[in-house]
Amino acid sequence: MKTNRSFVYGSYIIAVFWALISVIPLLWIAGLAFKGQSEWTAYPPTLWPKNPTTINFERALHNSPIPNYFMNSVIVTVVSLFFSLLLGSLAAYAFARLRFPGRNFGFYLIFSTRMIPALLTVIPLYVIMHKLHLLNSLWSVILAYTATGIPMVVFVMRGFFEGLPKEIEEAGMIDGCSRMQSFFMIMLPLVRPGLAASAIFVFVRTWNEFIVALTLTSSDTMRTLPVGLRNAMGQRMGELGPMAAYALIAIIPIIIVFLVFQKHFVSGLVQGSNK
Repeated sequence: MKTNRSFVYGSYIIAVFWALISVIPLLWIAGLAFKGQSEWTAYPPTLWPKNPTTINFERALHNSPIPNYFMNSVIVTVVSLFFSLLLGSLAAYAFARLRFPGRNFGFYLIFSTRMIPALLTVIPLYVIMHKLHLLNSLWSVILAYTATGIPMVVFVMRGFFEGLPKEIEEAGMIDGCSRMQSFFMIMLPLVRPGLAASAIFVFVRTWNEFIVALTLTSSDTMRTLPVGLRNAMGQRMGELGPMAAYALIAIIPIIIVFLVFQKHFVSGLVQGSNK
């Protein structure tokens, strides 16, 4: 009994320590983004601004391409996320429900692409997009992100589809549903936690990706937020307030998405760990 309590207390201590390590840098960035210039280098430093101001955001956005970078990232992330979830769920359903030669080999082959470092795919992606005449366009980035997002969705969703009783699907098909109707109307609503977990994984990776977007785009009108922020921060090196405002602009969408889907995300991880 004492051993169990010690394990629980030890787990809580580790969790709290890890949470502090993760949260304090975010709080520091958030506080710095609302500090005036006189507080950037104040000693001793303070976590929260004494006189909060939005001047850093005004300076970051005034006559700045940041709104264009932000919209490009929204378009790229939403479209690639949609296609990743759609195609990945269909593939996961096929690997979980259908019986065909090489089923397991195909699954592991698709998932093995996740083990390839992103740097090794940059040159092949550049050559492919050049042949397709898609360089320096949002579609080149969307196609690349969709290709890298599908394996993660397949890996997560296959276990959820395998965990559903076959009788549910068969009952729908007896009532007149085709296989595709059964997939969209019966199966997908039952695996919403898995979709939420997959969506967050793909969203975070796509929103934060830098190397592929930098390689496939060359003009400011096509830059995504991570690439554009790198350029903007380089121009404002030493201006800590605007730099923190840039970082906060990039972080906020991820926090919002996680808070919105938190319930389904946690449920998806718990159910996925039981499969």
